[in-house]
Amino acid sequence: MEIIQIPVAPIGANCYIVSEGKEAFIIDPGGDAGKIIRAAKNFGVRYILLTHTHFDHIGGLNDVKNAFPEAKTAVHNLEKEWLYSAGLNFSEDFGFSFIYEKEIDIELKDGMKLDFAGTEINVLHTPGHTPGSTCFYIKKSETCGSPVLFSGDTLFRHSIGRTDFPGGSGRKIIESIKNKLLVLPDNTVVYPGHDETTSIALEKKLNPFL
Repeated sequence: MEIIQIPVAPIGANCYIVSEGKEAFIIDPGGDAGKIIRAAKNFGVRYILLTHTHFDHIGGLNDVKNAFPEAKTAVHNLEKEWLYSAGLNFSEDFGFSFIYEKEIDIELKDGMKLDFAGTEINVLHTPGHTPGSTCFYIKKSETCGSPVLFSGDTLFRHSIGRTDFPGGSGRKIIESIKNKLLVLPDNTVVYPGHDETTSIALEKKLNPFL
């Protein structure tokens, strides 16, 4: 499994292109859609997965979906309406109005498993940063030596996601991290929505919020 990390405009959110053979899925196409499309153009893109629907994680979604129309767009059902409201996804607060132009293909729920090239993508609902914040966990694949977690804006290297936005909850994000993420194997590599990668072991030891 190959993981390409692309920090995208406007504020450096991490978009990920995860591939196995000729198949791929994309996580959080937040902007710079051209970069994402070029990086994924040689793959059959199966999913576009959203960890949550703040504007910096969805800003390139329309262009990416148009480039890969067969890809299934997936978001937690608590936030599907946010894709169609520039107020709820905060894009209007930053000088533009993002509205998703298509319909949602998959409404994510906690415990769902998505099949990808013979590998299971486990859906973990981790509310706190937003009501529908979702992490994606891959326990194993044919070519990946360690488990991997795409944590969105729930867990960062030595930090956690903000909870002062509407719909956020400091209590819920700590519960989500402790009950859903810190129980994963220590060698799980964490790919967050911003900044550098980390691991579950490192965050157990050094994260001051936990």
